[in-house]
Order: sequence, then C-alpha cells, then structure tokens
Amino acid sequence: MDKPLLMLPTPTTADRAGRTGGRGSIHYPPRKQQIDRIAPKFQRLENAINRQNAMVRDNTTGISPEHALVFETVGTVEDFFKAVRMIEGLEWLVELEELLNPDEDFYEEKKGEKVEDKQLNGRLFLIMSDQQALNELKSLWNRYQNGLDFERGYTKFRDLFSQLKDLRLWDVKDRFYNTGLLEDWEERIQNGQEVIKFEIELWYRNELKKRQETSSFIKKLVAETNGKVLNESVIEGIAYHGLLVETPIDIFNNLFTKSDVKLIKADSIMYFRPVGQSLVIIKDDVESVSEIEDTQQQGSVDVEKEPVVALFDGLPLQNHYLLQNRLIIDDPDNYESFYQANERVHGTSMASLIIHGELDNEQTPLNRPLYVRPIMKPNPRDWMNKSECIPEDVLLVDLIHRSVKRLFEGDGTEPPVAPTIKIINISIGDLSRPFDLQMSPWARLLDYLSQKYNVLFLVSAGNFMGSILLDIKRDELQNLKDDPIIEKKLIENISNNILDRRILSPSESMNSLCIGASHTDYSQIDNLGRRYDLFKHSLLVSPISRVGLGYRNSIKPDLLFSGGRQLYLENVLGYEGNALLEITSSPIPPGHRVAYPGKQGKLTEIIYTRGTSNATALATRASAKIYNMLEEMKATVDNAQNLNEEYMTLMIKTLLVHGADWGESYSLFEDVLRKPNEGNFKDKQVPRYLGYGFVNESRVLGCTDKRVTLLGFSKIKQEDGQIFQFPLPPSLSSKKVKRRLTITLSWFTPINANNQKYRQAHLWFNPPVDELRIKRLEADWQAVQRGTVQHEILEGDKAAPFLENDTLKIKISCREEAGGLGSQEIPYTIAVTLEVAEDVDIPIYNEVRERLRSIVAVQAR
Repeated sequence: MDKPLLMLPTPTTADRAGRTGGRGSIHYPPRKQQIDRIAPKFQRLENAINRQNAMVRDNTTGISPEHALVFETVGTVEDFFKAVRMIEGLEWLVELEELLNPDEDFYEEKKGEKVEDKQLNGRLFLIMSDQQALNELKSLWNRYQNGLDFERGYTKFRDLFSQLKDLRLWDVKDRFYNTGLLEDWEERIQNGQEVIKFEIELWYRNELKKRQETSSFIKKLVAETNGKVLNESVIEGIAYHGLLVETPIDIFNNLFTKSDVKLIKADSIMYFRPVGQSLVIIKDDVESVSEIEDTQQQGSVDVEKEPVVALFDGLPLQNHYLLQNRLIIDDPDNYESFYQANERVHGTSMASLIIHGELDNEQTPLNRPLYVRPIMKPNPRDWMNKSECIPEDVLLVDLIHRSVKRLFEGDGTEPPVAPTIKIINISIGDLSRPFDLQMSPWARLLDYLSQKYNVLFLVSAGNFMGSILLDIKRDELQNLKDDPIIEKKLIENISNNILDRRILSPSESMNSLCIGASHTDYSQIDNLGRRYDLFKHSLLVSPISRVGLGYRNSIKPDLLFSGGRQLYLENVLGYEGNALLEITSSPIPPGHRVAYPGKQGKLTEIIYTRGTSNATALATRASAKIYNMLEEMKATVDNAQNLNEEYMTLMIKTLLVHGADWGESYSLFEDVLRKPNEGNFKDKQVPRYLGYGFVNESRVLGCTDKRVTLLGFSKIKQEDGQIFQFPLPPSLSSKKVKRRLTITLSWFTPINANNQKYRQAHLWFNPPVDELRIKRLEADWQAVQRGTVQHEILEGDKAAPFLENDTLKIKISCREEAGGLGSQEIPYTIAVTLEVAEDVDIPIYNEVRERLRSIVAVQAR
C-alpha cells in the first residue's frame, strides 16, 4: 500500500451540538367544529363494535372481545403511548406514518397563509381495547366535548382529540391494503388452484399470555375454514408475530361484500400477505453462451482464512470452474435436493461477481472463501421460464432470522457456523411489497439483526422490468437513436412513473445499504442490431434500477454500483402513436460477464447479465476489498491497531459510502426535472435516483500525494458530543486553490418497531465550513441526517488563512429519537478526506501525516 489511509486522533468529549431547521405550522379546526366532526365518528365506531361483539359472542374461547382502534391524526402527538398506558385495557400496538391531503379543516400555513396542495404528515395510532377501556375512552371524549380539564397524565388525549381526523376500527380493507395477496389469489384462481398458502401477520402483543391466547384463537378460526397452520414465528425485537397458513382458496371470495369468514374479520390480525413473492427470473432462452478461458481464473483462495462475506441467495453451481474450492455451502434445510444443476442460475452469477467481479474487468479473485446459505428454490409455479424463489412453505422473516442467528449463535446445540461474517449480500426483494411509507417486517428484521450481531446487509433496490413509453412519435424514434433527447425523455418517463418504480422490501432497511445500479460495465459491444442504448452518459442510473426515497424520506438507494448496460427493443406497434420500448434480457453483451450453469453439464460456461442484483454483488466484493485493506492497515499504520473487530463492519459501511458522489449526473437531472423555484430538489428529488452517488473504490483503498483520508471510531451516548481533530496542511493556508472535504459518518441504530420515529439513536455532525471557506455540494443537509449514514461533500476555492497548528474540528453528536435508548453506547465510525487538484503543488498527504504524528504524540503524553 503506497500511501495508506491514516487514523484520526482519539476524540475529546464535549456537549452535543444543536440542530437547526424550521417548518410551517398546521392549521387545526376550532374545538366546536372539531366536536361536530368527530362526534358522529364516535357513534359509528360504537355501532361497529356492537356488531362485532354480536358476531363473536358464540365463540367458546373464553376471551373477552378486543378491538383494534385506528386514531388518524394530522401531525403527531408526542409520547401518546405514555397516555395509553394510563388506561387499563388499552394496549399500544404501533404508530404508523401516512400522507394526508389538506382540506378546509386541516392544512399547512406559513405566515398566516394557507399553503395550497401541500400534503400533510399524518399518523395512525393503533390501539387494542377491551370494553372497559372503550368506556373510559368515551368518558375522556365527553370531557373534551364539555370543555373540562384533563387530569395529569391524560392531557395527551386532549391533544389527540384536537388533531383527530378520523376514528374507526381496523377493518378488512386495511388487512389487505397494498399487501399483494389479492393479486396472488387471482393468479392462483386463474391457474385452477384449490388451496392457497399465505402469511397472517398478527398484532404483536407485549404479554406472552396475550400472544398465546391470540395464537390459539386464530388457529381455531383457521381450522374452521378447513385450513391448517404450517408455521409460527415470534420475533420480539421487531414486534413480529406471524403465522404461515394454508386454506381452501375460496375463503377469499366476496371479500369486501358478503364474506362471513370469521378469520378474515378477526381483530387480532394486522395483515394478510402472500408468500414466496421474492423471485429472480431469466426470461429469454439462453442459447448464446460462451466458455471461460483457462487463463481467466487467477489468484488462489486461502481456505485457512475465515469468511467475512455471506451470500443469501439461490444455490450456486459450486463445481463451476470459476467457483470450485471457493465456496462454503451451508444448506441445513437441504435445498440442494430441489435443484437440477442447470437451475442454479442466480446464486452462480452472484457468487461469480462477488469473487471475481465482472470478468471483462479481469480483476484478481478474492482470497477468502465465500459463505453461501441457500434461501431459494426453483419455482414450481413457473413452467415457462427459469426462475428461483423463496419457498412457499416457510415464513420469509423466520427463514432470514434463523439463517443469521445460525451464523453468530449456532442452531440448537450446534456452535456458530460463521461468526466472522461482516457482510451479508441479499440480492433479492419482495415483488409484492414496493416500499410505501411503512417499514416491512423483513426490513425491520435486518435493522434489528444489524445492530444485534454487528453485521452489514447489502440489499438490492430491485429491478423494474416494465416497458418504457417515450414522449416521442413512433415513426421518429429511429432517426433520433443517437440524439440526447431520448436520454431526457427517458428520465421524464422514470420520473412520471416513480410510484411503479419504488424500491422493493427489504431495501428500505435503515441500518443496511440499499444498492442501485448504474448504467455501466466493461463489456465491448460489436453490434447493437435492433437494440437501443437509451443512456449515452458514462455515469447514469440504470433504466431498470428502482428508485427511492426510504423511510421518513431518508436517502435510498444509498449507493450506485455498476449494474451493466441495459438495452431495449422497440415494440413496432408503439402505443397511441408514441414509441414503446421493451426490455431485452439477452445473454450477450453489454452487461456483466459471469459464471453460468450450462444445460449440458458443462462447468465452464459464461453469459452476460444486468441489474441491481449484480450491482449489490459488486458492492459486496468492494466490501471484502475494504476489509482486506483495513486488515493491512492494522499491521502497518500508526494507531490503526486499535481498530478492533467491533468497528470493522461499520468502517466498511462508512468507506463504501465515502467513495460516492453524483459526478456530472446532477446537472442532467436538474436540467430535465427541476421546476422553477423548487426549493427541495436536492432534498427529495435527486436522491430518489442517485442516492449518495456512484462509488469510486480507488478513493477509499488508498491515498495520493494530493488526497489524504483519515479514519476515526468511538462510542457515544445520547446527549453527548465528541470532537475529532483533522490536522490542516500548512501549505494550504491562504492559497486560492480548489479544495474538497468529504466527511462520512455511519452507525447501527437500535430500533423501536412500535414508534413512528423508529430510529432510537440519531448521530450527526455539522461540517466545519468556515475554516476552509467551503460550501456543501450534492445531497441536502436535512436529507443526509435521516438514516444511519451522513455523507457530506464540501468544496471551495477562496483563500482560507489558518495557523500552522490549526485543525478542523468535527463534532459528532448523539440524541435519542424513538425512546428507549437509555444509557446505551452507540459505536460509530467516521472517514474524512481532504484533497486538492492533481495539478496543485501542495503535498497534502505528507503534511497532514506529519502534523498527525505530532498530535498523537501529545495525546500519548
């Protein structure tokens, strides 16, 4: 390593920094008007509960009827869960976020004026209640109606009634809303199936006795449908209680009209969900395969080294020439028995990319074995295509939970199978669950497991395989094939169809990194033929890469890695006179050249593939290279030996993001999409497509004479602050030269699954802009503080005078957000890079290194 990364001095303690920012206020209706609005809703709720009680009086379980109540508010009621605990018989279930349209009663106002058409942040407070608690609740409503004071501890109910927009029972439509089960049911009906497997997600009850009673009651209702419960899973850390159920398919007939199936109407059920919806497909018949050259595989694997990377995917063809002796296959569920050799497509290509990268780039293979846990099987419902999916006989959340737990804790009496794992690759997503405001159970699980086991999940954003309709006349398309207008029309199409292109669960996970695909690769194209390459810029997001944002408008996807150039074919019919393009999944270039399981049992075949799965595999490979670099640093760099295993995973996360920027893409998106006076363009628009940007690995694997990167790590408690000092190079003082400062901070937050704020620990820094006279670029300062990575790029070219011993002071602060953090210490890592242009004659690296040694020596004394 010519010029290795260096270590920041140990941080000093300080008070945490304050946070700035303001927003408009919400207009609420006057109390009299609010009473007139809500009183009829209370009456309808009471009538609905009486009907429900009448329906379940004949049940013999001996359980008093309980009901899931929905309180829909405009804005939140802080700490409302504490008030709920004051009433016996009320149980807090969960707080969910939603977007509400303004009306004459509720709207945002600034400086006393209504902000037209501005959606409002709403909340759904879900509460389980018995009859006694309902009576108490009605009594509190009467106090509000009569203008009476509320006793201490109950004032939150007064606030609730003032902000209440709706009040109702959680009903059948809620249980199926956006779950994808009805679409799955219709497909099975068309295929003539008579039974259906599905997941029941129950309201998570905190008391074990309540969970057991609820489980028994639902199992009784399942039996009444002539169905059976195949599996049950309870994961306390993410407030999850699920059942895998099989019933006759006709129980969902007349669902919203005349259905008398008690199971569907059970108040203890939160959602009905489909199973087996995570799958990967190669659509086209693969004929154009080639064979690997004997010289392709270079570099040996050290089987004595422990694995640091895990792949959760389909089963690879482990004897393929490119994979042999490089995999540790752990298959406790014996999924291999369901695979033919030629069906091992996705796992083979992912393992190939992780180990070798794209073969056309001719990189050295990783020198550690790759741990592989098969979690997919060949799809028994797919007769036409070659596809693999999560099996229908397991609960996906349970499968992932067991698989990760097996790594670090073992399985039953078995010891941990791979406790050295730092990175887990998940290059699949749930097709039935594009992200829609609420964290999915799968995403919550990854967040929980990340923090519990100190492991980083890299998750693909998902592919959008639909057609593209361009605002170009069909007859004009051929003449415009190389015209930049096509690029702009494609960006407009993606923007106009953004809801259909949302990232797939679990990529909204806050502790994980969501990986999107850039439209790049190293392949050579001899002839496009009838195919269209819609993007001409060297770095743009792939047209099949799904887009964000993430939870509470956090930045997702986080990063873009090469996904291969995706080409399209023209649909000659077009659509209403405009050009219509269909995706082509050809196994020839462009794309990534990867290992492939051939039809004739050959172990040397390769094809070209593309997509966000590929990008995620390459991100995983980059993570392994960063780990190797950090291991070398620990042996050669001053003060790096203190970088123990506890911080290695977070340092990988930090450095992956640290190498990212938007490059020239921002100007193109701004030119095409930005509306006049659109103030939040860099906050809510660009990050949907670019995240933090395209990753340049070389920027984080070493330094240059004109670029130096320092790493830091520590632990912090809520309300605390810690200050790192970055020594300034004396030769830069008062020089009018362009300089760039990049700072990246990351951590794993504990989560509160029942709180809308979700993230328990919020860490942040305020960049030191004055010392170097620099300004923020790229992602907005608010957007970068909503997740568990803060990545800031700052630039300037004005002369900045400073003294020889001056340092940049970077303060890390921590605050509690979703409650429950207490005195817990949160580990974090930080990377800081200072650089000047290569033609500037200032030895940045050497000067910072010398100043650093002086600071560390003083600290040691």
